[in-house]
Amino acid sequence: MKDETKVLGSALPFYLEGSNGKAVLVIHGYNGYPGEMYEIARRIHKEGYTVSVPRLPGHGTNAADFLKTGHEHWLGQVVNEYLNLQSRFESVSVTGLSMGGVLSLLLAERFSPDKIILLAPAMSISNRTFYYTPFLKIFVKKMRRNWEPRSTDDEDRIFMGREYWSYFFSSKLASLLKLIRKAERGLGDIECPVYIILTEKDGWVSLKSGEMIEKGVASPVETVILKNSPHVIVQGPEKETVFEHVCTWLNQEA
Repeated sequence: MKDETKVLGSALPFYLEGSNGKAVLVIHGYNGYPGEMYEIARRIHKEGYTVSVPRLPGHGTNAADFLKTGHEHWLGQVVNEYLNLQSRFESVSVTGLSMGGVLSLLLAERFSPDKIILLAPAMSISNRTFYYTPFLKIFVKKMRRNWEPRSTDDEDRIFMGREYWSYFFSSKLASLLKLIRKAERGLGDIECPVYIILTEKDGWVSLKSGEMIEKGVASPVETVILKNSPHVIVQGPEKETVFEHVCTWLNQEA
């Protein structure tokens, strides 16, 4: 029986029309889904911004669907969404979590967003095995990963856990690495202001990500380092601090 491709309710893209004539594109991360970005999107929208949160191809459905996608599909989706916003608004900013941060950098290299906000941007990965995935994918399709549902997880998150978070998919991690390398090569082309939020307790993204970006771009960079948040900082114990930093910085005059 073939896997049915059906988008989970919490993984549906969403769009919030604002009142200040400015837009923000919000991008979820690798193996993430739009629902993870709901709270931060709502907070940005309360400041008057139009907010768009697309679903990256292959995410929020099932593992079989995910394995049919790659870096070209993920980048193409956010490019299209950015261009849609750019056609309607004079000011468009971009914020992304993890791989969403990498995609935000790639958009900034190609276009001229007003600002970019990088939330735990996955430019330097702590697990060194990650960098061998272009070779591992030839021999190892997927590797078991320790994931257990939490008591607070709803049906969508439990399904996502079974499909996405219980394995490392070598070919898809290799696709993520291609995005990282591409973004790294183009850092010098970024001219817009950059705001970075990282966390010391991130088990996936190294703090070196911030250093790499700061050294690579010519535009102004501000960095905040949290103390107690996990990788998905928009859902961690310091999420309110993250929301406050993001909204304050968006509202500052460039």
